[in-house]
Amino acid sequence: MSQEIEKIKNCPGHSYSDYQKSFQYGRCASCTKDHFIQEFKTWSSGNTDIDEIIQDSQIKSLYAKFQWISYDNFQNIERIADGGHGSMYSAKLEKGMKWNWNFIKQDWEYDLIGYKVAFKEIKDSRYDIIEFLKVVKTVNNFHFFAKYYGISRNPSTQNYIIVMNLFDDDLHNFLTKTFWELGWQSKIDILFSSACCLENLHEKNLVHCDLHSGNILLESIDSTVLDLGLCKLENDKILKSNNKNKQIYGSIPYIPPEVLRGNEFTRRGDIYSFGGIMYEIVTAQRPFADQAHDTYLIIDICNGVRPKVPDFMLNWIPECYLDLMYRCWSDDPSERPTAAELVNLFGDVLENLYNNMMYSTTMQQFKIADENQRNTSKSQKQEFSYSSKLHPQSNYNSRYIHTLYGLHDLLEDFKSGKSSDPNLIKSNEPTTYNVN
Repeated sequence: MSQEIEKIKNCPGHSYSDYQKSFQYGRCASCTKDHFIQEFKTWSSGNTDIDEIIQDSQIKSLYAKFQWISYDNFQNIERIADGGHGSMYSAKLEKGMKWNWNFIKQDWEYDLIGYKVAFKEIKDSRYDIIEFLKVVKTVNNFHFFAKYYGISRNPSTQNYIIVMNLFDDDLHNFLTKTFWELGWQSKIDILFSSACCLENLHEKNLVHCDLHSGNILLESIDSTVLDLGLCKLENDKILKSNNKNKQIYGSIPYIPPEVLRGNEFTRRGDIYSFGGIMYEIVTAQRPFADQAHDTYLIIDICNGVRPKVPDFMLNWIPECYLDLMYRCWSDDPSERPTAAELVNLFGDVLENLYNNMMYSTTMQQFKIADENQRNTSKSQKQEFSYSSKLHPQSNYNSRYIHTLYGLHDLLEDFKSGKSSDPNLIKSNEPTTYNVN
């Protein structure tokens, strides 16, 4: 036994200080890095930039190493859903992934063998996978975000594939199934966890740009993570420029008015989108579910129209909550709360709910709202079910949207019927997309 311990304590070629942070059971971070480097010449993604991002991750990251995953490693592939940039699938990683080089066994140790993962096949040539991978490399060590394992490529279509953790539910599906069982403690738990994710993103000067209930993935009620979607760096030079966007990408009900007018997406824009999450938490409906998602809706949003809470639900919702939700939806981005402010507000409420400290006026509002929802009559629940029906031309797919700036010369034409609305969903387009 002592000889075995002595063997473990001595890695051939590396001193203890080289690998002490990851040293145990014959594992050595320096050996692992060296063997990844030796194998760089044995694979290629077909794109030099992607290769460099993967290689840099394997050299510099101790735990969250991004990898090139051979397509033949996927077994039992099943389609989950189609979305704007491509399609989501689930699959089993038959061979797992190389994780550590064991200097005692002189061989690789594998992780995730037989593990079920999700992968997103990118079919949109306009999608900037390089920029996305740069963001992933920045945040892949943090538990606030979906875990991304690597990149693959479909040999039949030549489309790139992003491999990530598979979740049982996104927030929208979860609310659809559990809405009547959720009390305010659970609702605030979800919002607090989601706000923490957003705060962590914003602290890194990153903007999500596509926040909606399909991109909030649930591990449990008190643990949510974000799918990074269109996440990008908030560039001060871009924000100060006069450039306008003719097209944007997202789901109209969650896009802030300044972006619908053609301006850049900022961290304050994410807060507007978060208002839509708050709305769905208390109504189990996504914003503007009863309307066509077209240019007329864009004009309404830019003119200050916001989703309406059905009258029969108002006594389920504390007034302070509604006030905060409408602050998130402010037309003036500077009047919206920050992600850090949301974390503090929800954190304070959650602490009081956990400790049953219901003495303040604010907490009394939550207590009464909980009682009112529990006492909802059968007829009100039926009214709720009826009101939850989707308009046939609503569309919660993230997709390319023409901004008012981009449509400036065409507005009068399609208003008069001379041309069709380019933002109106076509009958053969899918109406939902869940990324879980």
